[in-house]
Amino acid sequence: MRRTCVVGIATTCTLALFVADTFSERIYTLKNASTEKRVIRDERPVGSNGYLCIHGAKGRLNNLILQNLVGVHMAHHINRTLLVDDEVAKYYDVDALSLSTFPNATFRVAMPLSGVNETCYNPSGRYNINHRLTIKERFEEFQEQTQQQHSVAAVDNSDVWYWLGRPPEDVYGRFFRGLILRDVYQRKVEEFLRKHNLHEDSFNAVHLRFFEGQCGRFETYLCCPKLGYVQDLIMESNGSLLSPLFVANDRQCSEEILATYTNSTDPVLVGYDGECDGTECAVLDFELCVQSHTFVGNVKSSGDMNIREWRVARYKKPKYSSIISRDPDILKMENETTHLTRYIIGHWRFRPDCNDVGAGQRGQPCV
Repeated sequence: MRRTCVVGIATTCTLALFVADTFSERIYTLKNASTEKRVIRDERPVGSNGYLCIHGAKGRLNNLILQNLVGVHMAHHINRTLLVDDEVAKYYDVDALSLSTFPNATFRVAMPLSGVNETCYNPSGRYNINHRLTIKERFEEFQEQTQQQHSVAAVDNSDVWYWLGRPPEDVYGRFFRGLILRDVYQRKVEEFLRKHNLHEDSFNAVHLRFFEGQCGRFETYLCCPKLGYVQDLIMESNGSLLSPLFVANDRQCSEEILATYTNSTDPVLVGYDGECDGTECAVLDFELCVQSHTFVGNVKSSGDMNIREWRVARYKKPKYSSIISRDPDILKMENETTHLTRYIIGHWRFRPDCNDVGAGQRGQPCV
């Protein structure tokens, strides 16, 4: 069965059905997926002021996801449609993202860059950001300075990261609820779960990530923990060691560490074992971590910060972004922000959004 949801300006009834049917508390559940294919289309017009794109990037896929989060918030405020980079649009359904993040907008707030005959140029010298303004005032000043660029207005990724703030919590939630895999990748996740007789919430997960041989300012065991340490954390989080453990793994941890998993007599699944290539393998691993019961996150990974966002947004599973750490200060800060997804602890640390501080303090980056 193939279902198509087409949403335009006048189709409020269709939009209401779409939101209720597709973006419920659990945006989709694998156990009910069967063979049905869902096609989601956002056919609202583009923003009246044209397009917005983000030039350049800081890091790879999971950092790109975060800069698109800021970008879609900005685009909605200035009546532009965000052109989502090819990397994110390759793996995630941008129509679903657009409809979920701002379902009541009269225009399409996001679409793939590849869907238009435009390029994202270097915007150096085309606008300036007044650091004394609030975030929304900065958005509006950007639009005033770029209003002649009706087709595409480009913003630099450094400004997105450091000077354009972070969206409100409700935008975070809607963004990550709508950031779902494209059908071809979702099918691969479903096939993996069927193959290993798993279902949503029936297994635990851990992410091993050694960052080209280092763990930043943290001890190695916080990036490459042995199985025993992970099992202790699972039990501390009221998880069960009888449940299988899925291990997302960049294969950079030492053989000694990896052997504690591969040689274990406990049920351990090391990575997605179907056909995949490069970043695709990581995307599938992350989706499986999102759906796990207890997730042990890597203290340094941007991907694990996003996994936390997905788990809170989709399943209301408040869980630490780095429960692998037992540092009292980190655990105290994380306990205080369990439900506040934008407060990334143990990774970037916490700084307030520029809207929440006095004008004299807005000269500091809004991260």
